[in-house]
Amino acid sequence: MTLIPWLAAKTQKVRIGMSIIDTPYRSPGVLAAELATQDHLCNGRLNVGVGSGWMPEEFAAASASHLFPRRHAHVRETIEIMQGVWSNELFEYHGEFADFPLCGFGHQPIQTPGPPIYFSGLKDPKRSARRIAKYGLQGWIGIHDSPEDIKRWKDEIGRELNEMGRDFPEGFDMCSMIWFVITDEPMDQTPAGKASNLLAGNAQQIEDILKRYK
Repeated sequence: MTLIPWLAAKTQKVRIGMSIIDTPYRSPGVLAAELATQDHLCNGRLNVGVGSGWMPEEFAAASASHLFPRRHAHVRETIEIMQGVWSNELFEYHGEFADFPLCGFGHQPIQTPGPPIYFSGLKDPKRSARRIAKYGLQGWIGIHDSPEDIKRWKDEIGRELNEMGRDFPEGFDMCSMIWFVITDEPMDQTPAGKASNLLAGNAQQIEDILKRYK
């Protein structure tokens, strides 16, 4: 959250996002207002990534252990609050995790009806499809996925959407969070030679792999 405004000041064209905000660690209304401000600072280039988290120790460190059993519901309420705050000059919400009367939250985002929302994939195509259909989400974010993994997840989510009589929103993005290391010498890229889930190789190898992802 502190890096994004710095990136906004240092760039002009690239879109800026995060993978991901664990919503149970943050107040939904405050988060919505902060992200609206960030969208102004980058002149409408913000993507918003949200998820529920998975590590109990992180919840304890954030003083949010009590939310761990209800973390997926917290994500749903946060999405509803963000979309409501971004689309209305005045907004009220009465839910399990946030309860506030009709009020204003400052400036609305530059992007309308708000920055595109990406969500963590959860390796659960049915839940992913339900969220896409209900909230019109614009992207899915996995972790350590190969190009083949991303295609498989999109196919499975697409089948779930079709069973609901729905389809992906226009321009839907399939993404993955992947750590990488650029090496001086070429690396063995065969499955047997991969020593870790890092994207590792020399500059040309990394470029070739990124083209496969695209």
